[in-house]
Amino acid sequence: MTNLKCSVHSCTHYKENYCCKPNIKVEGPHAMSSNETECASYVPKGTQNAIGTTTPNPELEIVCSAKECVYNTDHKCKANNVSINTMGGGASCSTFTKR
Repeated sequence: MTNLKCSVHSCTHYKENYCCKPNIKVEGPHAMSSNETECASYVPKGTQNAIGTTTPNPELEIVCSAKECVYNTDHKCKANNVSINTMGGGASCSTFTKR
């Protein structure tokens, strides 16, 4: 499990600097930098039919498609600590580090 800090206040899953989901997915199969990744689990607050959870989850599993990240092993993030931050209209993985 990875310790995840989230600063994306606009996400329905955000609470107290954590994500309330049991796991998230980070996309970026061709990413060469963190701003080319995205949290695919991001759902804007107020989205109709969005299923939100309310219990902050500091440790969770991260499925990741960013092949060039040093922490990606078999589509799983192996970083001890991960930061998800606001990027444009969504969220990105600030922990991405190119191989």
